[in-house]
Amino acid sequence: MSSPIVKISSSTNNNKRASKMNSSPSIPLQTLMYSTFGACLLIFTFLAGHHDCQRSDDASTLRGNAVAKSLINFSIGNDNDNDNNNAAAEFIPRLRKKKGAPPKKKNNKLTNTEKWGKPIRRPDDWETWSFHDIHNGFKCGVHAKDQNKPLPDMEYWNFYRDTFKRNVGPSAAFDDPIPPTEGYTLDENGKQPYYSKISPGKGRGLFASRDIKKGEVVHDGTNSDTEISGKDYRRFLFSLPQKMACDSTEWTWTQQLKKGGPYTVRTAFNISVLMNGSNKPNTMPKDSYSSKFFATRDIKKDEEILTDYKIYPTKYDKVGM
Repeated sequence: MSSPIVKISSSTNNNKRASKMNSSPSIPLQTLMYSTFGACLLIFTFLAGHHDCQRSDDASTLRGNAVAKSLINFSIGNDNDNDNNNAAAEFIPRLRKKKGAPPKKKNNKLTNTEKWGKPIRRPDDWETWSFHDIHNGFKCGVHAKDQNKPLPDMEYWNFYRDTFKRNVGPSAAFDDPIPPTEGYTLDENGKQPYYSKISPGKGRGLFASRDIKKGEVVHDGTNSDTEISGKDYRRFLFSLPQKMACDSTEWTWTQQLKKGGPYTVRTAFNISVLMNGSNKPNTMPKDSYSSKFFATRDIKKDEEILTDYKIYPTKYDKVGM
């Protein structure tokens, strides 16, 4: 069936406008409706597409800002490790939660980045950095003031030791039967007479596990300490996450093992490094060349073990750092 055609008659109107309309070709009503609808659809599609493009451009800009931010501070690396990139995620628009969706359970377990810090990105001149440069570049001064740092657990010590073996000392055994969270084998009687816990106002520390008599050996570094060259120690620090590297700077010292001998970097890979310093120590070595510590007075069980680290001169320039 053909579409109805509407014609405009000129019999009732003799003005020029009516004559003009009367001379125009007739237009099908259905065709007029389709044309109008098509034009509206094109306009709507254009506006929607423009909005989507703008939104896409905005999202791309936000992601670009996230990447740019991760490259700003080379000394603490970026967030691309085994965990999710939480920093970049903050810059990406989040999807709205569906109504009625059950709340997600919070995961209270800390990520490795939260516990140990961001991975270190080595600068081109990292081999020339001094100990002072590393301490400042890694922001270890801020880390040292944090008295809420947790005690290192087995996961921590395993990662710390594995990083050392992989980057510095592949022949390091770490075969003491006593786990590093408990200490090391002091002598034939077993482990050392102290344990680790949080010390009020000091952070991590060591405490007597029994009564200790004056003159008794409290700690023997010859059974615990590890000697490292300055070059290898620098490589080790740049291989660790930021917080763990700062821990290491607190647990390391320089020492001559004999008069006139070379200075070396010394550290340990167990809780013995948690011994706090004090100007009123109860445990000290006989001299600066010794690594064996004796009780300077009777120490009661659960009393904190303290020493004075000033006996070991800080000479990192003597080890190439």
